[in-house]
Amino acid sequence: MNQTELTEKALTVPKQANALIITTPEQYQAAADMLLNIKAIQKEIDATFDPIVKKAHEAHKEAVAQKKKVETPLKEAEAIIKPKMVKYDTEQEAIRRAEEERLRAIALKEEEDRRIAEAAAAEAEGNHDEAEAIVSEPVYVAPVMVQKTTPQVSGVQYRETWTFEVVDINKVPREYLKLDDVRIGGVVRSMKGATNIPGIRAYAVKSVAAGRRTA
Repeated sequence: MNQTELTEKALTVPKQANALIITTPEQYQAAADMLLNIKAIQKEIDATFDPIVKKAHEAHKEAVAQKKKVETPLKEAEAIIKPKMVKYDTEQEAIRRAEEERLRAIALKEEEDRRIAEAAAAEAEGNHDEAEAIVSEPVYVAPVMVQKTTPQVSGVQYRETWTFEVVDINKVPREYLKLDDVRIGGVVRSMKGATNIPGIRAYAVKSVAAGRRTA
């Protein structure tokens, strides 16, 4: 049977399945026969298309391998360059922030000295309330901004990826804890109805399996 015939044959099956009504043993038998027939058609499809799929897959694998061979040195170079750039940028950012703090401290000191001088002048003139008001005012200086020295290169940008580490598992809220699905699933498959895990109900899901028709 060629590909076109198989396709046409397969396309008729869903309509037949939708028309099925199972209310009698005979109808059940007919459904089982159709199910086994589907498996037979599937085997024909496998025999027809698997060699084509295999050949295409092997060609794809070869192309991917050749591409990877050429790309690998580039990825190695990227892995060397990027951490160096991040290290430099991080160091420069630390220097920039330290300089901002240094200049801000100077500005604060200058503002405090200016206010003390004003307060002293007011006090010398006998303006005690004015002097006290000057000293009591909150100290404010304009924000100090130091330009970043890392060059802005078109096509190169930094991306922050936030992650985390657990420092005290006992303080983590319950809604952030995840069940060990793999371990629980293993116990349930092994113990079946005898599973005894607090908070867990084991149950079976029934399905139909169809294989080769036997005489």
